[in-house]
Amino acid sequence: MKKHLIAVAVAALAVPAMAQNVSIYGTLEAGMESNRSTAGVNTSTMESHEFVSNRLGFRGEEDLGGGIKAFFRLESGLNLTDGAAGASTNSTLFSRGAEIGLSGGFGRVSLGKLDHNGIENNESSIVGNRGLFGAANPTTTTVAVEADGRASDLNDTISYTTPAFNGITLNVMFTPNDNGGTTYSGFSSGAATNHAGVTSYQIAGSVSGVNFKLGGGTLKELAGTKINVRGGSLSYDFGGVTAAVAVQQQDNPAGTNDASESIISATMPLGNGLTIGAAYASLDIDNTVTGDYKSTMLMLKKDLSKRTAVLAMYRSADPGQASLTAAKTSGVYVSHSF
Repeated sequence: MKKHLIAVAVAALAVPAMAQNVSIYGTLEAGMESNRSTAGVNTSTMESHEFVSNRLGFRGEEDLGGGIKAFFRLESGLNLTDGAAGASTNSTLFSRGAEIGLSGGFGRVSLGKLDHNGIENNESSIVGNRGLFGAANPTTTTVAVEADGRASDLNDTISYTTPAFNGITLNVMFTPNDNGGTTYSGFSSGAATNHAGVTSYQIAGSVSGVNFKLGGGTLKELAGTKINVRGGSLSYDFGGVTAAVAVQQQDNPAGTNDASESIISATMPLGNGLTIGAAYASLDIDNTVTGDYKSTMLMLKKDLSKRTAVLAMYRSADPGQASLTAAKTSGVYVSHSF
């Protein structure tokens, strides 16, 4: 009888501990690249996030009972070339996000530092970062659509995602003020921005095996003008070959420098842990050719384990400016996740 009582007491003490789950996770990548610049100069550099965005994160979940759970996420960017948190120019500890929230039959509510999904995450990325909107033009300093990256990891953001209905969810987000820094000064200014408000929405799911994302949003500037972004993507597995197409458009104030970007990408397993991939991206900015470009990338990946891989890449970027020559990059990288 005493043994049974002791067992019951131990079990009662163990339940709260078992109800909470905390984990550490991350992705790491670094490699050597050979670059031929627009001026025809050849250089060799070490790069840190060609295919995956390096990160170190902590996340946890606690079962509160009644189908309700509490969760948190703290995620820092990493630059393996210099060990900086975030990036070499961003030492914020949890630069990639920090959130806390509740989930249950009502859906999921999150508060903190978050991406606006309907602006930042409308693409179906199947070739790493080379299948993402907003990648920098390799031939200029111009950044593509997504409001120049100003809907990424915004402070003071609230997010709500509905429960899945037939595999489809709706996410809505709002940032009253992102506390970014200086006032917005124009498309591709590259400066941090203090928005008066950001709203976004995204519908995502799968229908008949076709995965899709459709979203949009508005960034309201302190001066009262607005930037509108909308986009979407489709991806499908054709029995081994996975293909995706994505488009995104950005309408800037007064119709100046409106931008549109399209991406086509595909991956195919070759067997023995080998995968080949390709991506083509095109950016067009109205009223100018300064930031326009077309980029083609080929990738070969060899999985050494479930978490470690070696990748080889070749990329050619053709700028819209006649005065600039195509930039060509090749590289070999090692990636690991944990």
